Amino acid sequence: MPDNKARGQRGRLEQLMPLHEWRQSRFTTPPSAATVRRWCYQGHIPAKLIGGKWYVKVNQELASTGDELVDQVLKAT
Repeated sequence: MPDNKARGQRGRLEQLMPLHEWRQSRFTTPPSAATVRRWCYQGHIPAKLIGGKWYVKVNQELASTGDELVDQVLKAT
């Protein structure tokens, strides 16, 4: 089983959640697996591809507002 934490860009531990678990926990009626994989690939979800499987960067996902401009401003600070 892969480690649930990995070092982020600034040396902080980032918590990773397998995409299928995130999908089930985030939505009442989850979108298809193909849809959320596409969101990862397109950068709509902060995720990392490890060994052919997607993992959501939980801390980044929880901190996002859903507004791309606001998220960019907050990320720069």
